Amino acid sequence: MTNVTMFVWNNFINDARVLREASALAEIGHTVTVIAKRERLESNLKSAEKAGEDIYVNRVSKIEFPKFILRKIKSSVLSKHLPNMFLMLKMIMLARRTGTDIYHAHDLNTLIQGIVSSKLRLDRKPLIYDSHEVQTSRTHYSFEKIYRLEKLLLKFTDQTLVENDTRALYHENLYRKKPVALHNYSELYDINLVDEFPLRKTYKIPADEKIILYQGGMQEGRGLFKLLDAFKDIEGARLVMVGDGKERLNLIDYHEKLGLTNKVIFIDRVPYKELRRYTKAADIGIQFLENTNFNHYSASSNKMFEYIMAHVPVIGSRLPEIEAVIDAQAAGLTVEPGDTDDLKVKLQRLIDDDDLRNEFKKNAKIAKHIYNWDKEKDVLKKVYKKL
Repeated sequence: MTNVTMFVWNNFINDARVLREASALAEIGHTVTVIAKRERLESNLKSAEKAGEDIYVNRVSKIEFPKFILRKIKSSVLSKHLPNMFLMLKMIMLARRTGTDIYHAHDLNTLIQGIVSSKLRLDRKPLIYDSHEVQTSRTHYSFEKIYRLEKLLLKFTDQTLVENDTRALYHENLYRKKPVALHNYSELYDINLVDEFPLRKTYKIPADEKIILYQGGMQEGRGLFKLLDAFKDIEGARLVMVGDGKERLNLIDYHEKLGLTNKVIFIDRVPYKELRRYTKAADIGIQFLENTNFNHYSASSNKMFEYIMAHVPVIGSRLPEIEAVIDAQAAGLTVEPGDTDDLKVKLQRLIDDDDLRNEFKKNAKIAKHIYNWDKEKDVLKKVYKKL
């Protein structure tokens, strides 16, 4: 039996991707320990718990300076950098105490923890770098700084995983070594066995209005403000936005400014397993990513696959990985990224055309058997077998 330690820079409550990977490894006899973090305001979260068969979670508490000190001494070193450094050290100390055979760092902000734990020791251990994002091309990220850091740290890794082939090629062009593409597909399930959340009854949505769903993070570059702009002129539909993020309150203010309080519903983030109940209630799913950086340009969009898994027609941005799925499987319509007018036209068309929606719905039922984690997890298993 192999013991695997994974690092994540979150509280591991809604990290469906990492849980899927851990579950896949548990299926082949590995025991997985996920080391996560717990912020000061998350004291209600358990410091240790079991997340599944042979999957364990240890949350390391973040040490933060009292607010009265931070108010007197306004410094990012005290408020952010030192607490994060202490947290990383605590993660490393915990990881080195476990009898680990393979270390697995999710994203760049846990790679240092993985390197210190796996390589700075007499009995060096294999290390996997699992990059969920294109670290060198993200909003508010400096290419030069991230490139130099990532290039240095990659020298200590034994295998790198990225989300798709577009990103694998980008990574290869930067670092002269091609990583393994591991797609973030939804697990295969039967949507007919899911109890649909009563969106219409709960929010008094008329039967003759279609439900347009956006589910996911409310962040910059997701096209959400432009989605609201487009929805000003949409008829016969209600927009439901499920999730949270830095832009959530700004989006709520903006939709009020536009006079859309009767056309748009905001719902807080719901647990991942519960989310499919909301997805089932939708008539159309939206993933309107903007082409603001390579991270967005190359995104596969796990939300798109969640819509497809629930047989929901998709309107997605005309970006390579998204377009390749939607067009190849005829599971929806694509729009020019950031083009509000194009989105408006395609939305209204799909709202009004019942036959077209039903055709896309039928095609999604087929596509789900191509793009699903039940097939994709074999890629991860092969990586571990080689190690």
